Amino acid sequence: MTLRETTLIEYMTKTEKETKTQVKTQEERETETIPITPPQTETPRNLPDSYLVSVGYDGSSGRAYLKLYEPRSQRIYIWYDDTGHKPYCLTDLTPEELKQLPQLMAHPGLEGFEVVEKYDSLRDRTIKLTKVIAKDPLAIGGRRGAIRELIPREAQDVLGKQARVWEAAIRYHHCYIFDRNLAPGMLYRIVDGKLVQSEVVPEERLEEIRKLMAGEPEEYLKYVEMWAKLLESPAPEFRRVALDIEVFTPVATRVPDAREAEHPIIAVALVPSDGESRVLLLRRQGMKEGDEPLPEGVKLEYYDSEHELLEAVFRVLREYPFVITFNGDNFDLCYIWHRALKLGFKREEIPIRAGKDTYLLSYGIHIDLYKLFHNRALQI
Repeated sequence: MTLRETTLIEYMTKTEKETKTQVKTQEERETETIPITPPQTETPRNLPDSYLVSVGYDGSSGRAYLKLYEPRSQRIYIWYDDTGHKPYCLTDLTPEELKQLPQLMAHPGLEGFEVVEKYDSLRDRTIKLTKVIAKDPLAIGGRRGAIRELIPREAQDVLGKQARVWEAAIRYHHCYIFDRNLAPGMLYRIVDGKLVQSEVVPEERLEEIRKLMAGEPEEYLKYVEMWAKLLESPAPEFRRVALDIEVFTPVATRVPDAREAEHPIIAVALVPSDGESRVLLLRRQGMKEGDEPLPEGVKLEYYDSEHELLEAVFRVLREYPFVITFNGDNFDLCYIWHRALKLGFKREEIPIRAGKDTYLLSYGIHIDLYKLFHNRALQI
């Protein structure tokens, strides 16, 4: 299975157009993916205030999960959904009409129907829709014969009417964030296995804000309180490491293909937030060690084989909660993952999870600064 998560950085740096109802174009181009949660990450019954830094879906357990960064221990912890939330889409067909669609009813991923009320803001009225509940995200969309494709097609063929579907092209982890009203980057805690949002603004402070906003519409006051909580939330010190690789290439002007990964990784630079910087070098026949002085606080490490060098890199990836790259999705982590497979590593031995256009980490969070700074909102 491939991997997809929403991390804090991804969520916080989206453009204003990428809202719940406006992500359709991008979502339909990409296959819905199902990540596998790393077994080595702890799932405690109780956890003090921790930052929500990622939301994903565990295909093996069929549940959403959250990654929480606890600043005192500087570690990542996992919390699994306990609400029974399931992937779904909405349609204007009734349950009775849906039951007349043979291919839909025979779909192995279909779980059931539920009538729900939604507010139609264009017509200023409440309408009834049918929630089509699925067993996994790929049943809704992302593979051939998905539910979101079956409903309109079969409605036309069997019922002779047009049917519409909504919220069918939204990745499941995005849907989960919206439905649970989660705020990536904010503080949460786990109490007896339950996820609880932490109060970062004292009630007295909120009361002062309410007095200042006296007379304003209730809707406006709600947003003021929300922004007060966001802006008053303390900023922690994230334990992190920056990673950059160098790959041998027989042609100096040609960038190696990260997916082919034909040439050896000859150097890896690791710059942590809490220790000595390291440069991992591969010993190569015919290459002499130079005597160029290094900056203070930088340590050289030599490895006799590329396999040993990558094992050292993997130890770092399993240790740090945040790994920072520049274009790591397209090159660094992509190249490491494909190269490791070529060297004989098993997939479960590689602490990187390959997605369609992203490379995530089994334990921590990957932050690709190239994508972060490519966002127009940060270029102003």
